[in-house]
This record gives sequence, structure tokens and C-alpha cells, in this order.
Amino acid sequence: MDLIIRNGTIVTASDIMQADVGIEAGKVKQIGYGLGPAAREIDARGQYLFPGGVDVHTHVDFALLGHRSVDDFYSGTVAAACGGVTTIVDYALPEPGQSIQETIETWQKKAQGKAVIDYSFHPAILEPSARIIAEMADAVADGYTSFKLFMIGLARFDELAPQYMKVMAQAGRLGALTNIHAEDQCLISYLTEQLNAAGKFGVRYFADSRPRLAEGLAVQRAITMARYAEAPIYLVHLSCEEALRPLAEARACGQIVYGETRPIYLHLSRERFEEPDGERYVGWPPLREASQMQAMWDGLRTDTLQTVATDHCGWTLAQKKAGKTVDELLPGMSNLETMLPMLYSEGVRKSRLSLNRFVEIVSTNPAKLFGLYPQKGTIAVGSDADIVLFDPHKIVTIRHADMHSRADYELYEGFQVTGWPAMTLSRGEIIVDNGKVLGQAGRGRLLRRQRFTVL
Repeated sequence: MDLIIRNGTIVTASDIMQADVGIEAGKVKQIGYGLGPAAREIDARGQYLFPGGVDVHTHVDFALLGHRSVDDFYSGTVAAACGGVTTIVDYALPEPGQSIQETIETWQKKAQGKAVIDYSFHPAILEPSARIIAEMADAVADGYTSFKLFMIGLARFDELAPQYMKVMAQAGRLGALTNIHAEDQCLISYLTEQLNAAGKFGVRYFADSRPRLAEGLAVQRAITMARYAEAPIYLVHLSCEEALRPLAEARACGQIVYGETRPIYLHLSRERFEEPDGERYVGWPPLREASQMQAMWDGLRTDTLQTVATDHCGWTLAQKKAGKTVDELLPGMSNLETMLPMLYSEGVRKSRLSLNRFVEIVSTNPAKLFGLYPQKGTIAVGSDADIVLFDPHKIVTIRHADMHSRADYELYEGFQVTGWPAMTLSRGEIIVDNGKVLGQAGRGRLLRRQRFTVL
């Protein structure tokens, strides 16, 4: 064998066991005791062995509102690897008139020669024409088995809702999962106009322009549309109980609908918008009241929510501060490097999540939902040897100076966490060792994914 990891505690979504892991040709070859011989051995005594994180919501090289992100597929995936994430599924957004295939090719050119970890794409649909709907079949056959819809002005959703419903129905027929950004643009536009007319500009009014009811209303609408389209859906970056209630009700009735939340909704509340440089915290949807943080933890614990993903997009602070009115503020932030350790520290160590549930929501569930399991998302014989050696006792104060995104600020500056990745392996190759990046640009592989199956 090429490598044996000895004496670690293996944690999967279903098991916790003390065993050694033998790796050969990038795959897990054996799990057990007395393995060997191997060309190299690693002693993981006192550490957990987690399957690498699978972040299915990223924008690592992205343009929005006239700005281009400072990360690309090198810096973004290096940050991911340093945080224990070994697979990303990035959103590929088309230029006007682009076909789905042209959009995928554009994103593939961005990733080629740069990505350090494995990756795939969700094609976004912003023009739901008959031509685009017809192209979905070829995309699914090529292994792009999910599509993104935005229920906001970016995609003219209110104007084109019947066509978007056809997209959902077509995705369902093809065995693909529809990812939905659920915020009600009618309500957002009305409130934004009122705020601007009243001279209420800037970040302190941002949360008022995109209230919890706007999210809840859109979630209800998305679920209803999906029910009649007979299609499974995945609701991204949910932030509040108004969104969780209709999701829980639909799931209890047997509808195939899933929910994702972001780290910011677990760790931060809307009071952050009152801080100097509060623009750094702007995302779509906004940060909510502190009470909603507990609602999100409860959603993860009860399986109302199935995944956590970052919505990573690295900007400079100057870019974030460029907008003057609430509708000009740039959403998104760097988060790939801190997602796993913060979720472990705040979730597992504070008894909000079990070890198995932690692995389930950051690795196994996203891999299963998006056609990557069991290649990704677990530590099992035959799976890719994407493994994180995690030190559960290491205390780290998060500092921008130590991060690997090209963003020039750190969202969680000064947060102290207990538990941090000591080593990250991708397909059996050590790509990060105690913070030192060893993985080469371009080693990441494009993943073709299986069709959707019910979780």
C-alpha cells in the first residue's frame, strides 16, 4: 500500500471506531488492524479521521454587481483544503445568451490548472427558454445533475415563473435536483423603495430590506411549485424559522425537499450590521436576530436541515463598502477555511451536534444529495481517500493573517475555536500538513455526478 494512517479514530455518519486506514492508488484499500506494509505511515493518535468536507455551495471565481471576486479556483480551493474541505460544487452562472454547455465550459476553463481539490458545477438557469430547457438533458447526461434557480430579480423570477416551473419539472424528469435561492423579490423591492425614499441608506438598514417574511413567503412558494412540478428541490442558505416551518411541514407530508444553512446564520446575528465596516457581514439573505441562530441549530439537530455550506465568495472590504443603498450592497464572504472547525467547536463541543451528525451534514449528506456518494462523503473501502486528520484539542484564534483566501478581511477575526484540521488528504495525497500547503495547482479533478436519489 502507498500509505497507512494508524491509531486514529474514524468518524463517519454512522460509526465511530478506532482503526487503521490503508490507502492505495488514491482509494481506501483497507480498514482494520495490523495493516501493512506501506511506503509511508502516519500516526494519527489522539486525532479524528473525518471524511473530507463536501461544500456544495460556493462561488470561488465570480462576478456580481459589477465586481469580480478576489479568489479564483487556486486561492479558493487552497482555503478549502486548509479547512478540511476536499470537494466543492461551484455555481456556474451564464452570460446573457450562453447555452448550458457554454456556461459549463466557461467555468471549467476557470478551474483548469488552478483547482487543488476536486470539483463540480451546478449550472444556473437565468433564462428559462425552451432552448435552455431542452439543453438540460445533455447536461444531466454529462454528469451535471443539479441546476440553480433564483427567486429574485437577478433571474426575473416573478416575470418568468411559469417557465421556471417547467425547469423544475424537467429536472425532476431527468433525475436532477433543483437548487433554489428563496427570497420574494416583490416584497424586497417594495421595502427597498420605501427605505431609499426615507433616506435610510447603508448597511444598518440592510436586514430590513430583506425580512424573514420575504424568505418564508418564497420558501412556501417554491415548495408549492415543486409539488405540482413533481420535482425534488434543495433550498439553499436558509436563515430563519419562517423558512424552516414550511420546509418541516412539507417533509412531514412526504414531499422530497431539502434544506441547507450557512455558517453565518449559526454564528452571527444582525447586530453585526451596526459595527464599523458592517458591510463585511452582508449576504443574501441577511443575518437575522440572535434567536434565529438557535432555530438553525435546532433545524440541523432535527433533520429539518440536511446540510451546511458556505456560499463562499471572497471580496475585498472596499468592494463590500462600495454600495451606498441597501440594494447596492455586495453579498457574500470568504468562509471555506473556517466552516468545519467552527462547526465542530460550536456544534460538537457544545453538544448541539453529535460527531456522526457533524460528518453527516458537512460531508455525507451533500455527497449523497449531489451524486458523489460513496466516492466522496465517507471513509470506506473503495471510496476516494479524502480524509481530514482533525485535532479536537487544538485551540486556534482565527486571524486574517493566517487565512488563505485573498479576501483582505476575516469575517470571524478573533473568534477562538477548539478543534482544527492537522492534515488534509485528497485522493490519498497529503495536500495540507499543519497549515503548510503541499497540493499543487491543477491537481483537482472535475467530477461527473450521478443522478439524484432520495436521501
